[in-house]
Amino acid sequence: MTACAAALVLLLVAAGASASPLWVEPPPIPLTPPPQPPVVEAESWLLFDERNQLVLAEHQADVRRAMASTTKLMTALLAVELGDLSSPVQISATAASVGEAGVDLVEGEVFLLRTLVRAFLIRSGNDAATAVAEHVGGSVEEFVTLMNQRADTLGMADTSYANPHGLDHPDQYSTARDLLTLTREVLGHPELAEAVATRQITLREAPSGEERVFSNTNDLLFEYEGMLGVKTGYTDDAGLVLAAAAERGGRRILSVVMKSGDHFADTKGLLDYGFEFFGAVPALVFADLRLSREQVLASAPVTTTTLATTTTVVAASLPEPSSQETAPPQPVVIRMGRTPRGLGDLLGWLPRLFSSGAG
Repeated sequence: MTACAAALVLLLVAAGASASPLWVEPPPIPLTPPPQPPVVEAESWLLFDERNQLVLAEHQADVRRAMASTTKLMTALLAVELGDLSSPVQISATAASVGEAGVDLVEGEVFLLRTLVRAFLIRSGNDAATAVAEHVGGSVEEFVTLMNQRADTLGMADTSYANPHGLDHPDQYSTARDLLTLTREVLGHPELAEAVATRQITLREAPSGEERVFSNTNDLLFEYEGMLGVKTGYTDDAGLVLAAAAERGGRRILSVVMKSGDHFADTKGLLDYGFEFFGAVPALVFADLRLSREQVLASAPVTTTTLATTTTVVAASLPEPSSQETAPPQPVVIRMGRTPRGLGDLLGWLPRLFSSGAG
């Protein structure tokens, strides 16, 4: 510890016995902006730090786009909230014939609601999603009304549903930000969180005797460390879509990519960026940090600066220069991490402050 640091510690200790407040203005730490996010093919994307409730980076996250089978996240949410997962569901002709991705359901078969929800979350079965919608809503049309009502309660103002499975429709769209909101809500239900992380599902043999064993459509469950799932999607209008979550060292990072040419590569790049560059400390930025004997005051806890026209990453902005004569500016401290709590935290921080060469 330098002599300057030692003197500052003595001042703080003395302040504890003083009747009057003593403010200590530490010298500024040079601001090092975070690196640019990786190159991402997706036309819209977003990266979110769950622990700190913070968007780490984003690009066109509020642009409405076709969402494909990420629609099924809302279908699953309503099934859990409004349905009885242990209830039997008979497969209708409509559900069996919906087409595109499916789990080969046959008209007249009966499955538990829980099994069908797992089938469309794991294998993205449009037939299973339709059967669930008919069972929970009474009809597909009534269920779609419920989907839009639930989106409203979640604050998903840029989302509209026209069906429970995600096939292209002019009134079927969402945004990366809204899909993040929905994904977080889904992961809050243990049954759904377990389903989206499941690698394979086996249904009983079809009436024809064929086996029905299906792997999860999310390849990252098999190859990315800490992957928790969540939901893939693809249609001609939507391109490749993926809402994903991964957890390492107690940190959970979520990403959403929309209209991508390679949703798995985009997602891996974004998650790697989140874990690597924001992993050592919580990704929070505190500016104008002032230390007193009673408390630590932090103003503007989260500020951002745009590093590119369409890409925003976590950073901090220094005060704008003034054209008028003013008093010397107050020192500004930029520190990654949580606000120091008490004298113990402060004393642990001071040696690093002065050894950094700041000031």
